[in-house]
Amino acid sequence: MIADGSTASLLDMRGITKRFPGTVACEKVDFALRYGEIHALVGQNGAGKSTLIKVLAGIHPRDEGEILFDGHAVGHLTPRLAHELGMRFIHQELNLVPHFNVAENIVLGDPYPLRRATRLIDWGALNRHARGILEGLGISLDPRRSVQELSVAEQWMVAIARALYSRGRVLVMDEPTSSLAREDVQELFDLVRSLAGRGTSVVYITHRLEEVFELAERVTVLKDGLHVRTAEVSSLDLRQLVSLMVGGRPQELFPDVEEDRSLGECVLQAEGLTSSDGRLSDLGFELHEREVLGITGLLGAGHNELADLLFGMAGSPAAGRVLLDGMPYRPRGARRAIARGIALVPAERRQQGVVAAMQLWENVILAHLRLFLVDPVSRFIHQRRARQAAQAQMRALQIVATDSQQEVQFLSGGNQQKVVLAKWLLGDPRLLVLSEPTRGIDVSAKAEVYRIVRQLADGGSAILFVSTEAEELAGVCDRVLVLKQGRLAAELQRRELTAQRIMEACYGG
Repeated sequence: MIADGSTASLLDMRGITKRFPGTVACEKVDFALRYGEIHALVGQNGAGKSTLIKVLAGIHPRDEGEILFDGHAVGHLTPRLAHELGMRFIHQELNLVPHFNVAENIVLGDPYPLRRATRLIDWGALNRHARGILEGLGISLDPRRSVQELSVAEQWMVAIARALYSRGRVLVMDEPTSSLAREDVQELFDLVRSLAGRGTSVVYITHRLEEVFELAERVTVLKDGLHVRTAEVSSLDLRQLVSLMVGGRPQELFPDVEEDRSLGECVLQAEGLTSSDGRLSDLGFELHEREVLGITGLLGAGHNELADLLFGMAGSPAAGRVLLDGMPYRPRGARRAIARGIALVPAERRQQGVVAAMQLWENVILAHLRLFLVDPVSRFIHQRRARQAAQAQMRALQIVATDSQQEVQFLSGGNQQKVVLAKWLLGDPRLLVLSEPTRGIDVSAKAEVYRIVRQLADGGSAILFVSTEAEELAGVCDRVLVLKQGRLAAELQRRELTAQRIMEACYGG
């Protein structure tokens, strides 16, 4: 073992091949992780990242190739052996127990300290032990707090503490910032850098490519199950990295948007809008046909609450009014919103956007079942017409699937997001509300979503684009409203839209 860890590899995966019926998920993939290194793993949805990590975790046995850990060959790798070797995995779904406190979650799976006399759990010792672990990582959390009371960022801190509690040497993080607010990301980055400085090797999987340049030392790119390149991050720029991921020429991420383009009639008008929970206060704005209006802000600014309120998911407003096509509209549940032509693509795609175990065509017609009844009384669906409608949406949105009967859970994240869009576009909504529409999808899928959004706007749709990604707001919107503490803090026109200007408005610069 080389002490400085500068060039030696703690982990070597050589020629890893994994086949599934009808497909080769990984073919002769090489991946090496140095001691104390932060190594980014990137690729489009379906590139083979998840399969490679599951091979490393012992979930999928490899068909070919070899794995060396600390210079020693590893034979049949199982989840238990991976854990004994010191490999820890934190997935997007953190798998914390919400009703347990921080200390209980950190020690979960290991023996709790017991009192000698009674053999009952020594809660004082458990809390002191957990506090020591947290403080050692520079995390300021009370170990007695319930996990369900924590922010998403704090839950990630608990997950990291749990992963390293039992001497983890390799930490694999899957999309750790996908649900974090901007101000929480740097805190997480500082913790990851601190771990690497203490010798923990980190595999960092992300679709946010700017994070690769900010955090990682090396990056490995996978495409179509193949190893494309491993390079020092300092030797690449963003366009080159995108080019490696998608192949061919660097991809233009955002479509062209005209300045001062002509808009249509006013579709949505809010006046003095105040939510019952106080998260929105005296908010007023207008949204027109052919317009993409961005809404953003820091954590708790009210942008996400606005999306939920318009769709009737946050109760009725406490004050103010909303006009839809000049007529009063009072949000009172999703059914009423749909009836008025409002559609919501939610931020939590897996929990709120799709039914993963249902087939693609079933998901597409889910909000419009009445259109496909055999007759008004029978309650039976005319499946042939429903599948034809779904297939038309698949062609229009370029959804990649075997057919309309494929279960949505087996689609890539980008194609799942397109299914959510297809569900609402089938009803030709008057107002389309998009909440974090590109969360957790790869760069090609993002580009496709942006293209669809602009195409819908050009066709006359009114689109409310709620996002915390400054770059995409600047790239796709006609106008951006910045909220602070539920109030309108800034309005930016197309000609002044840059990521830096949006960030300055969010932070008050």
